[in-house]
Amino acid sequence: MKTTVKNNMAKLAFTLVEMIGVLAVIAILAGMLIPKIFEAIRNSHINATLEAYNTLKAAALENYAKWGRFADTNGTQYTGTNFDQVLFTEGRIDARAAEKIPLSTAGGTGNVYVSVTTGPGRGNSGYDLDGDGTKETANAAYTVELVINSVAAKDAHDLSLRLDGPALSTTDETSEDTKGRVEYTTPTGSPKVTTVYMYIAHQ
Repeated sequence: MKTTVKNNMAKLAFTLVEMIGVLAVIAILAGMLIPKIFEAIRNSHINATLEAYNTLKAAALENYAKWGRFADTNGTQYTGTNFDQVLFTEGRIDARAAEKIPLSTAGGTGNVYVSVTTGPGRGNSGYDLDGDGTKETANAAYTVELVINSVAAKDAHDLSLRLDGPALSTTDETSEDTKGRVEYTTPTGSPKVTTVYMYIAHQ
């Protein structure tokens, strides 16, 4: 009887070689799946940013349609970096930009905001929306833009490719993007990050 039990237990137990084989298979599968998981997370962040951008653009245009200008809640021309707060207070968006846009590695309202600036926007250099070398916002009285600081260079490049397409995007993620609705400064640091400017509207 004792011999039978020992033999059955011996048949159920794993050998060292079998254990190493199982662990090797698990390691190979993990090595294949983990990069895909991180890529899926990155793609979801870019998709969330594009969705929030489209919502902000629609809200800004509704604000303009109501007041005839990009205005605060009293109808006065707004300038500053908290225009998303105005749109939120008006009930045009359900959360501020910093709460909806996960691309900034720094996060927070100080690093993600909607700005109404006097002049052409993008640090006063303006937007070349169609890539013809002319800044369409050059003569703008006011420009509305979404600004995202501390964005990973690859994320900025992919965002530009998705919204503007290859014709209006840089060929790689290491240089400045100066065309289209998504523009960004030359990525710096290690890892490389940049400030992304997303054109919303101008008057």
